Amino acid sequence: MADKLGRVTGIIQKDLSKIIIYELKNSLTDFASITEVKVTSDYSYATIYVSHIDPDKIDEVVSYLTNRKGQIRSMLARELAIYKTPELIFKADKLYDQAHEMDVMINDAIHRKPVTLKDVYGKNYKTPEEKEKARLAREAKKASVKKATAKKTTKSTTSRKKTKSE
Repeated sequence: MADKLGRVTGIIQKDLSKIIIYELKNSLTDFASITEVKVTSDYSYATIYVSHIDPDKIDEVVSYLTNRKGQIRSMLARELAIYKTPELIFKADKLYDQAHEMDVMINDAIHRKPVTLKDVYGKNYKTPEEKEKARLAREAKKASVKKATAKKTTKSTTSRKKTKSE
């Protein structure tokens, strides 16, 4: 059943494209195309998605086709070899607009300065490398303080020993 529905959908799309281009002969439909057809399982309705090379004219095209859907359905019935010709519902295919919006968002993301953790957490945020560097610096400072303290203690002990021996 699904195979037959798929075949009918494909035939409707092909035949509607021919009807729109060759039989309606309107300047609006010259650059229109059928992008998708969805037929209900009982063949009662067919939703036809239409696009146009000029996105600003798509609503006009859909309105024109909707006004002539009876005529188009009759032409389609002559082409189709099925018992019931579906009721036609024309809709604008907004896929181009959505794709364009997605392109704009992707380009914005590519050209935008990357957000770092410093941007999020502020100037006090330290990367793991900076934290490690700071830890090593603290340890080096502690070690130098210990050395300096140890030298002072050894000097004071040696000076005490000298005073005792005298």
